[in-house]
Amino acid sequence: MLLRLLTIALPWLILFSSCTYAQSEHPFALPEATLQQRLLDIAAQSNWQLNAAAIEQSPPLAALNGRYSLEHVLNLSLRDTHYDYALDVSERRIVITAASEATPEGDFERIIVTGVSGQRRNILNSSIAITQLSNLELRQHTPYSSAEVLKNVTGFWVEDSGGETNNNVSPRGLRGGEGFRFISLMEDGLPMTYDGIWSDFFLRPDLTHQRIEAVRGGSSGIFTLNGPAAMVNYIGRRGSHTPLQLLKLSQGLNYDYSRLDGVASGPINEQLFYTVGGFYRFSDGIREPGFISDLGGQLSARLSLRTDAFELDVIYKHLQDNTSFYAPLVMQNHQGIEALSSLPHDYGTLLSKDMQLLSFYTPEGTTTHDLEDAQQTRMNSYTVLFNAPLSTHLAIDNRTRYAKLNNSLYTLMNLGNQTINSAEQRLTLADVSQFKDNAADDTLSLAYQRVSDGSLIADFSTLNNNGLVTATFPLYSRYQQTQLINHLSLSYQDTDWAVTLGHLYAHSDYGALPLDQWLGELLTDVQHQPQRLDIVLIDDHNQVVDTFTDSGFLSHAGPVYLIGHGESQSHSLYTNIDWRITEQLRLDAAIRHEHLTLDSTSAQGQRSQADNGQLFYSHYAPSTSLRQHFSDNAISVGVNYQAAEHMAVFARYADAFEMPRLINFGNALGWAGSAHQRGEIDYGEPIRLTLSEVGLRYQTTHSHFSGALFTTHFDPLPFTVYRGATSPQHAILINTQTTGVEFEYEYRYNASWQLKAIGVWQDAGFYGIPTSLPQSQFNGNQITRTPELQLRLTPQYNQGPITAALTFSYIGERYSDVANRFALPAYHTWDLFSEVALNEHLKVQLEIKNLTNTLGLTEGNPRDDLSHQEALFYARPIFGRTITLSMSYEF
Repeated sequence: MLLRLLTIALPWLILFSSCTYAQSEHPFALPEATLQQRLLDIAAQSNWQLNAAAIEQSPPLAALNGRYSLEHVLNLSLRDTHYDYALDVSERRIVITAASEATPEGDFERIIVTGVSGQRRNILNSSIAITQLSNLELRQHTPYSSAEVLKNVTGFWVEDSGGETNNNVSPRGLRGGEGFRFISLMEDGLPMTYDGIWSDFFLRPDLTHQRIEAVRGGSSGIFTLNGPAAMVNYIGRRGSHTPLQLLKLSQGLNYDYSRLDGVASGPINEQLFYTVGGFYRFSDGIREPGFISDLGGQLSARLSLRTDAFELDVIYKHLQDNTSFYAPLVMQNHQGIEALSSLPHDYGTLLSKDMQLLSFYTPEGTTTHDLEDAQQTRMNSYTVLFNAPLSTHLAIDNRTRYAKLNNSLYTLMNLGNQTINSAEQRLTLADVSQFKDNAADDTLSLAYQRVSDGSLIADFSTLNNNGLVTATFPLYSRYQQTQLINHLSLSYQDTDWAVTLGHLYAHSDYGALPLDQWLGELLTDVQHQPQRLDIVLIDDHNQVVDTFTDSGFLSHAGPVYLIGHGESQSHSLYTNIDWRITEQLRLDAAIRHEHLTLDSTSAQGQRSQADNGQLFYSHYAPSTSLRQHFSDNAISVGVNYQAAEHMAVFARYADAFEMPRLINFGNALGWAGSAHQRGEIDYGEPIRLTLSEVGLRYQTTHSHFSGALFTTHFDPLPFTVYRGATSPQHAILINTQTTGVEFEYEYRYNASWQLKAIGVWQDAGFYGIPTSLPQSQFNGNQITRTPELQLRLTPQYNQGPITAALTFSYIGERYSDVANRFALPAYHTWDLFSEVALNEHLKVQLEIKNLTNTLGLTEGNPRDDLSHQEALFYARPIFGRTITLSMSYEF
């Protein structure tokens, strides 16, 4: 409570007693010096960074001593020169430009480290589609999730409606719902997990990250593992001679959310530097279930040793955090989608206190799970980064990470839409009808009874003003892995060319594979924070004579119960050639060969019947093991032609792959419909991706533009056919083909006003549904859940201590089903961000997301049949309006 009061009250108390640093007076002792040296002295004495191109030689400026504001001392120093300045308050940076220029050189001059090797490349002369998110953007918007920050990268479709973790990001035409599949989520150049499973659980944005670089397609199939479509690299902050201590308190104003972020970095001595930081957060969640759902944080520490002979970084990170997972909600009217009055789209949830603690019958015995545990993540990782020149031309770089990764998921999920029924209709279904027919007394009648207090529902046709009941399915999954990943590269560089040889090694030992354990089926009403219901037989005196359900359980056995463990070992060798053919023309080409060994054991729970007739998982079938080897090759060729000083065109062709995953075997084994099918199960085959793109980058003093035409092709892509709650799912192989165009544009009207815009249009279709399935008629339809058109426009105002930005986001129409009959309507949102720098240390930020409280759906019901048009259905909406106040203190 104290934290929340301080967060809300302190900024406003200081607001009336503070003024901005740039306008506050401070002592300066500036000796006689040239303009270039004067600017360096001002930066050093004010402890601000200086960004300036080469300053022309000038007569010495007279000494200047006294108390001045930073603005005043700059005005005095630049008077009678043809230079101007701008102050970036957020990053404490002085930007010097020629007076005729409104802005400094654009972002295309930034050096990039992701997706390249050999010669030093910036964005303009690279041959990859890359976006770099700066430290300023990360500090302003400490992201809600790893998925949310990628909304600022074109070419991605982001479904971040699941919570802080376990979200979906789809690259360049891949359908939604794949997690981060085909994207290598990385930190300091190393993948968080080899196979990409649940990678966003183990990578949380905080202030210890300096920037993010996101490569789409291109070379991502070479320099990382299982990221053929994209690589997203979080680059950590390294300590320097300039100390930094930053604290940020964030408080939700219209929902229960409190978070503390912090980072400290600086020198220990001339060669040794440190960075330490992290976050701690607690929240009841945007969709409050009745208990604390998000609780925990992370801490990281980094030592950097920099000498003339080598550089060495040692990093330790500890993560201990719980996050909720939000499943779809019951919605209505697929032709004009609406929320139920009892289940609001903006804050409603089907989790509740009534279902928080439940006991289950499993092959391990009776087990209790707590919804407050939610998605429980534990990680300890140790990273060592080393690079050194071995000679004038030869350099070595080695990156290694050893990590212990643990995660357990427990939540309540939905399955088929047929589980949504009117309370009256549910009593007429076959299972309940048979129960009533078996009763000895035919005068007994069916009724509903609340499990929580034993009360009977008098008129269940008006239950919660909607008269609906549904089934919810408890799901548990456990992930336990010890992982070692190492990336070694040796580069030889001459004046115009460079050759890099690299080796990637990944060893994963899974004590528990994240396989599905469906723990039963519960009957509930349909409302925010629902309650369990029992179906009972009552006599004329409203006395319960018999019960069909067991404390709300329709069954103690869900669709499948699986366990598994395994081991994978991967070796990759690659070579990359980077050749500057002329001053304008650059070529790079690379090839990678990977050899993978998978070894897994899996077992399936078997059902028995209890005395009350309920099914439950009592024991395991004999386990099954499989060991297989895989090899494949990836190639990538790119060219960049710099047609003018600030314009370049680039092109790239890539043929890459994703290796099979250990969980493939266990999942396929569990969902197989017969012994014959189980006998034919293996891990599957590598999935291939081919990508072609042609791009243009253009920069002026006021703007920069980057765009690309692209095509992608996935083949063969596993596709899961769900058939609702009772029939088994079925896996088929399809392929997808996408043609699209993406762009990023920034225009700076003057020092105060700028506009940022990103967008993508893509025509993505799927093919290859076998003719043996009736759904084969839908080959060629639009990929499910992925929009054709996305736009994101952000006008921003900066003047002195004030920053304000308004972001408009448009998401085009998508389809929940392969028949393309169940449309998820297009929607748009508005987000507001504002910041005031109160003095040299303190800033206050106000952020409002989904300002208009828009109802937008990221998905329909992915666990229903391939095509559905029910009047009542499950769908997952985006979060409603959230208002967050933050205070940052830098010292």
